[in-house]
Amino acid sequence: MQTTTLHASKRDNLGTRAVRRLRREGQVPLVLYGHRRDTVHLSAPLKEVEHLLHTGMRMVNLEVGGVAETALLKDIQYDAMGDHLLHVDLARVDMNEKVTVRVPVTLHGLAKGVVAGGTLEHVVQDIEVNCLPGDIPERIRVEVANLDIGQILAVRDITPPAGVEFVLDPETPVAIVHAPAAEKEAAPAEAAEQPAEPELIGRRAAEEGEAEESEE
Repeated sequence: MQTTTLHASKRDNLGTRAVRRLRREGQVPLVLYGHRRDTVHLSAPLKEVEHLLHTGMRMVNLEVGGVAETALLKDIQYDAMGDHLLHVDLARVDMNEKVTVRVPVTLHGLAKGVVAGGTLEHVVQDIEVNCLPGDIPERIRVEVANLDIGQILAVRDITPPAGVEFVLDPETPVAIVHAPAAEKEAAPAEAAEQPAEPELIGRRAAEEGEAEESEE
């Protein structure tokens, strides 16, 4: 997996006011932890961090005071509206030890069921994988062109990249093609009409029998 360099600085002021001041100055608070070493509080330029996130890379070459080490993006926090980046957690990694991370799932191709009028639902937007840091994929690409109406593509149907293992339950649906709305509405309507016919016929038979007895 590709890495990019993120330049960060140590920060000593950890209060709410200090964090707000950082954000006003165009900085994002970071935390680096892991591998039985002390947690370090950092900050980095907002634009640099946003560019990193836009690339989809999970591994970074974190440079602090001229010293670089490999870290993994673990947790990214936004405000309630999802518009403003608030905080980023990074974890130290050993390139020889497996890690578990979430990577995005992208769907490709026009599903047969969609061509026939169905609707494609993208159920799993990202998936947990377990692998060595150097094998972390930027994304899991899933082909859905052969997916027809009523069919489900599950985790078990996806071949993971070399050296990568999916953590999610193999039966978990990743993509589903639903039937057109008109077909969904027609089925319940037919089911509701069916039980009404026997009742009506039986009632008529009883009424006719009563009428014959009264005539006799």
